[in-house]
Amino acid sequence: MSRPAEPPHPDDAVLVDFGRGRRLERLAGVLVDRPLPQTRLPRSLPGLWTESSLTYTGGSEGESRVSAGLPSSSLPGGWRQFQPLPDPWRVAIPLHATTLHLEVRPAASGQTGLFLEQQPQWAWLERVTPAGSRILSLFAHSGAATLALAAAGAEVVHVDASRQAIALARRNSEASGLAGAPIRSVCEDARTFVTRELRRGSRYDGVVLDPPSWGHGPKGQAFAIDRDLPLLLDDLASLIAPTPTGPLLLSCHSAGWTPSRLATALATVAGPRTRIESGRLTCTDSSSRTIDLGAFARHCHR
Repeated sequence: MSRPAEPPHPDDAVLVDFGRGRRLERLAGVLVDRPLPQTRLPRSLPGLWTESSLTYTGGSEGESRVSAGLPSSSLPGGWRQFQPLPDPWRVAIPLHATTLHLEVRPAASGQTGLFLEQQPQWAWLERVTPAGSRILSLFAHSGAATLALAAAGAEVVHVDASRQAIALARRNSEASGLAGAPIRSVCEDARTFVTRELRRGSRYDGVVLDPPSWGHGPKGQAFAIDRDLPLLLDDLASLIAPTPTGPLLLSCHSAGWTPSRLATALATVAGPRTRIESGRLTCTDSSSRTIDLGAFARHCHR
């Protein structure tokens, strides 16, 4: 069962609370309860959690609430629906000059297609990317970074190994008014694509990548960040212009990849004498508590 989509508002996608291994997010007015294993703190708003419309258990937890007979056949396994969901279900993410409209897409993994901790990076990309630059977006997933680049006037090559993610990114492009932007979508393993671009003699002005801890390409190519990211960055060093005029952004959510480690890794592409900014990917809840969700390193010529 669905309900009409609500008009977007400034707090369309926010972290409301977290604790005891879970997070509570408000996405276009819908409360979503899903895992956040790294936090064992108590919850600030324990009474609010019973009002969630959607909960992910992955089949590993008991659920005492009753679903009120709502059909959940459109949701992957592991999700329990307790109230009607918007149709279409999209959140508005304001940047600087642009507002992205991103579809909420619950997955069997417990992800929603949104990474709220990346919002400052998307705003940064929109602000610093030169119009007319050619940027490579790897592990591009649902396309928010790609759309921030396109909104700034860049030509973007969007690469992801999942056909479902490519389709989601295209829907997000249409919803954000960027269907006509110069975005080329490629369903391919990142390392395979970069190797082929090197053989072709292609050049890019910048690159954005958010690699997973591990994953697989469309032909089963395995990716492990500790093993494969250094090799990928070595190849990107030859693919990106010697003095990149566009942004370089490397982020991840993998244990052991600290801001300083990411900065050292990105220097492979940017050059050893380039000033690289790095920091944590964080979210702050409605009680002003901050949770660490990853790290980033970035550089822009501007």
